[in-house]
Amino acid sequence: MTPCKGGPAFSEIEDAAGLAGQAAGALDRLSAFGGPQLREASLCAALAPLERLESLLGGQPGSSGEEFAAKSLVQQYFRIRTADLDSAQASAQAIGILVRSLDDLRSAPLAGASTTRETAAIRQVLIDQGAPGDAASVDGSGSPGGELPEQTSQHWFSRWISAHQLHALFNVHAALAIGRAVENLHDHDVATATAHIRRATVYVNGFSAARAHALALPSWFYNDVLRPSMAPPMTSAPLSGRMHLEYKAYRSQMSRLLTEVPLDIRELAEAEPDLAFAREALLEADLLDCENHVCLVEPVVGHAKSLIQNASSRDHALSILRAIRDRRAAGIRAFVRGGRLPAAEAEER
Repeated sequence: MTPCKGGPAFSEIEDAAGLAGQAAGALDRLSAFGGPQLREASLCAALAPLERLESLLGGQPGSSGEEFAAKSLVQQYFRIRTADLDSAQASAQAIGILVRSLDDLRSAPLAGASTTRETAAIRQVLIDQGAPGDAASVDGSGSPGGELPEQTSQHWFSRWISAHQLHALFNVHAALAIGRAVENLHDHDVATATAHIRRATVYVNGFSAARAHALALPSWFYNDVLRPSMAPPMTSAPLSGRMHLEYKAYRSQMSRLLTEVPLDIRELAEAEPDLAFAREALLEADLLDCENHVCLVEPVVGHAKSLIQNASSRDHALSILRAIRDRRAAGIRAFVRGGRLPAAEAEER
């Protein structure tokens, strides 16, 4: 897409934190429901300083990621790599993903609620990378930088890839935040642990939004182009959600958290109410992500089987996702309010 014009005066903002702060401030004031022109202007106001920041960070050693080998078929397919990086290299990688995602969001037909949640999670990445939380106002019109591109197949495919990269980035940040919370709980620092759990919840709320972003494309394109591209002979084996290493790491950290804090919500709330309700919010966000997965996939998949199911299976992709949702809901009943209602009583209500 054409770079956004009308951004801040970069000659007056020399440091990376300042640029990230400008973008974070613009995202905090994003107009997701004010119509396409206001939405476009808001996104451009955030994108312009990030494009400048990307150019400043682009010279970092290892910033391309091409020297790292893929660790799974999913990483290979979605051009994702994981490796130990220093803070500058990690920032360069993250900013590149954010720029591509915000750039595509200018034309993605994403629901306003999903736009709000995705950009809130993007803003959280910037804050975690060092942007000031109270980000100053952007001095610029953020006017659109030319005509939006036509919705070509290549554009839709690029969206599919970029939004999955954003989803993986949110997975990584959520896992890190939860891991730090567990470490703080080991050290009996409940206040800091609670803050990390709340931060993780912002990222988990962004999971479904990033997935919706990836699926902002016609169902025929998913079934005729994307689905075949994820199975042999285009890949050596059918792709599966089980192959998403970043999401598996997040799930592992969620299990660690519940092992570290096994008390039910009533018991925990009596001792540490802030921690109890922060944990509940995280678990609710995780369950909602599972439920939203069903709703997001249904329009494009329908009742087709997943790529890894055999022809004799009586299940289909949606029924498998619903079963995962049911298991997850059962697993958190003790940790959330209203989670213990008998099924019949819950239906009546």
